[in-house]
Amino acid sequence: MMRLTRDTTATQKLAALEVALGRLRRDFGRWQVPWGEVNRFQRISPAIDHPFSDAAPSIPVPFAAGVYGSLASFGSAPKTLTKRWYGTSGNSFVAVVEFGKRVRARAVTAGGESGDPASRHFNDQMEAYASGSLREVYFYPDQLVGHVERSYRPGE
Repeated sequence: MMRLTRDTTATQKLAALEVALGRLRRDFGRWQVPWGEVNRFQRISPAIDHPFSDAAPSIPVPFAAGVYGSLASFGSAPKTLTKRWYGTSGNSFVAVVEFGKRVRARAVTAGGESGDPASRHFNDQMEAYASGSLREVYFYPDQLVGHVERSYRPGE
């Protein structure tokens, strides 16, 4: 990225800006477009090659790709037949862990824990991911009380 700024002329930079402004005007009707209106998180399918649609629900994400220095990395790009940019790379899981007498942690998962669109856990962490809100991670049996939906013991 630094090479692009160093090895391009002022004329080339201005031409690139004009292209970007033209695309914003074409796709959004104006050039003054909030980043969150362009940069979006969308999870509408369990497919590996995820379909994207401007007509389907999505949420704004304030993050940028890690190559730009964003620690909460979110790589997005325009997709076929979309005006918005949808994320397809970056941090799928973020955690902060404190080691001591008892391990403590907070984390978030992009989207949710389930790959089943019918599950309430398919997108239940989407808003928390986009806002950077981390949830408590449970390590010990006493922490699990009231938070377990179901349990099983392999082999039983």
